[in-house]
Amino acid sequence: MARLFVLTSHGVRLLILLARIMHRFSSRSAESAGLTRRATEAPASVLYGTLRKPTERNTVRTSDLGDAVENLCIFRASKKLLFGIKCVTRKKRDNPRSLRITMNTKSKIALFCLSLISLTSAVAAQSSEISARLGYPQLILHSGKIVLMDDSSFESKVGTIVEALAIREDRVLATGSNSEIRILAGPATQQIDLKGRTVLPSFILTHEHPTDWAFQEPKALRHVLGSDDNEVMIMRWLDPDSPSKQFELFESVFREAVDKAKPGQWVWLTFNFGPEYEHAYELPRRFPRIITKERLDRLAPNNPVKVRNGFITSVINSRAMEELKKVYPTLQDTVQGGPASDEEIRQFEKTGLAFSRPVEPDLIFKGKTALLAQVLKAEMELWAAWGVTTVGSAPYAMNNFQALSLLDRTGQMTTRYAWGYRGPDFHEETLRYVSGLLGHGTDHLWNIGAWGDSAMPCTTIDAPAKVKEREWCSLAPGTIGREVMDRIIRVGGRIATMHSDGDKDIDHFMDSIETMSAEAGFTLEEIRAKRHAFDHSAKAPRPDQLPRIKKLGMMVSMLNTMLWENRTGYDTSFFVRDYGEEYAHWAVPRNSVTKAGIMNGFEIDRPLPHKIFFFIHKGMTRYNEAFRKVYGPSERTDRIVQLKALTTWGAHYVLREDIMGSLEPGKYADFIVLDRDYLTIPEDDIPNIRVLMTVVGGRTVHLVPALADEIGAEPAGPVTWK
Repeated sequence: MARLFVLTSHGVRLLILLARIMHRFSSRSAESAGLTRRATEAPASVLYGTLRKPTERNTVRTSDLGDAVENLCIFRASKKLLFGIKCVTRKKRDNPRSLRITMNTKSKIALFCLSLISLTSAVAAQSSEISARLGYPQLILHSGKIVLMDDSSFESKVGTIVEALAIREDRVLATGSNSEIRILAGPATQQIDLKGRTVLPSFILTHEHPTDWAFQEPKALRHVLGSDDNEVMIMRWLDPDSPSKQFELFESVFREAVDKAKPGQWVWLTFNFGPEYEHAYELPRRFPRIITKERLDRLAPNNPVKVRNGFITSVINSRAMEELKKVYPTLQDTVQGGPASDEEIRQFEKTGLAFSRPVEPDLIFKGKTALLAQVLKAEMELWAAWGVTTVGSAPYAMNNFQALSLLDRTGQMTTRYAWGYRGPDFHEETLRYVSGLLGHGTDHLWNIGAWGDSAMPCTTIDAPAKVKEREWCSLAPGTIGREVMDRIIRVGGRIATMHSDGDKDIDHFMDSIETMSAEAGFTLEEIRAKRHAFDHSAKAPRPDQLPRIKKLGMMVSMLNTMLWENRTGYDTSFFVRDYGEEYAHWAVPRNSVTKAGIMNGFEIDRPLPHKIFFFIHKGMTRYNEAFRKVYGPSERTDRIVQLKALTTWGAHYVLREDIMGSLEPGKYADFIVLDRDYLTIPEDDIPNIRVLMTVVGGRTVHLVPALADEIGAEPAGPVTWK
């Protein structure tokens, strides 16, 4: 005897979909064709995935039910019967959200099988049809743990984790389960079996200096120039011996280099802080007393010379000073990190001691922009091999920017560069043009702000007199730095990529934002939209600054390196030594800043890309090995907060959160494949993570040989260098 049963709205949804699929092939009426068209044009997430909660575009309407069931009934019009299903018409007074149909047991089995086969075939057909129309993905990753990082909240949540990801051109096309994504593959789609490996969005460092680091470690220069003795310069890299040993060997190594140089050829040498920066304290303190301009003049009277202390500070000789003045007649923008005073310039002329950043790009590589471009490209590839594919930084020299632009124009950028303008021209009309560049550029090179002078070691702490004597404020009213900052903000610019070292200058910074914005007539929402920022987070922000920072919509880039390094006054151990351990939580206060609802970024700010996971761990523990102490334990965070700073929050800092920072469909296909699971391994194992593969815009820029062999590809990036 036939049984009677009721399909509620949930059951009818499957029935309707089946009716639409069947009628697609029958095309018996214009009405059924309309139903099929609506199904085909549904969002990809509906077509490729499981049936989801109804939305405006895929809601099953009551008016559709009768049509759908009628379509089923008339599919075999001659019998008004389909596999033993008999339609029973309800009267108007009956519940419109349920339909009655009668069928025997065999009919139910037949309907279930037909439903399953038809639904599978239709989804496959629709998926294939849409893939063909939109373009098949070039690459599919599957059978992995792909962390999308699509949760940008201040909670410890990563968002969605999926098995598979499809890439079309330079963007993520779709994400989902293996079955949902692999069905999109076309004839030429490359499919990579991740075998359970973890995939993350690649990293964004909101303050980094690849244009500096290219001249502080030998790999990039040697890769491009081929030899330490080349036509561009004679260069020497001292071994990481003790400082005393390096100073002892200096003269013999230097004389040998000068002997190799042609008259007028540049001679360049750098000391070595050591692989763990173990000499970073002693070398800089002894360097100015031992390596002098007069000594270099005596040793190399016929050659321009630059000698680095192992970091940025250098000494140049008289011949080099002559060459520098040909390009920078006033020597402005060659001394330190911002506008220089007349006295600072006089001291530089006398001693040759300064940062002198433009020497390499603007003098040594003068007329060799294409070659410099290859050096910078190689340096950025070294960072990409450790997962870093976007940096925020000033170019720090004219030819650096020209080289980056050349790489961009010719499609050779292997990473992305969000640049900040920092002179040398700070006239108000120039800054008006610069403010108009904000956020503009290409996929690989765009402007994110400007700055003049750094926020210097200037605090509100009542410290001993000898400590306060070392403080100075560069953003106080009446200073050159404040004047430049006021101009940038007044003309509608954004302060970003700016160094900082002290809470009092951050007060001055916020004073400038409020005063100049009011003068220019900006509303609070317009101020917040700028996302003014300061970097490093050394001795700032202090706790009572957080509400004001949040109100102004500011961001803070944070330097975990300071928790480990013991070199200078802004390193946490020295900060505590000078001001007291009760202020340790002012240094890199990531936990407080996050809890206050302020997005924060991540930096290394040293030529140490291989230590990125070490510095993630350092931000979690805040343990200083040298002093065997945890500084500011209340500011420790978990691994997810650190990861957000490197991905989704970093994307906000560089003004590209709509297209980067997570692996959501439509965003850049910038990701890394790891050798272990970042989210579940023991915390102490995080520094041991290695990046097996790095992809930027769908293009592989780093691939280790073992994984290359496994997936049938060629190794890529620095692992292939000789």
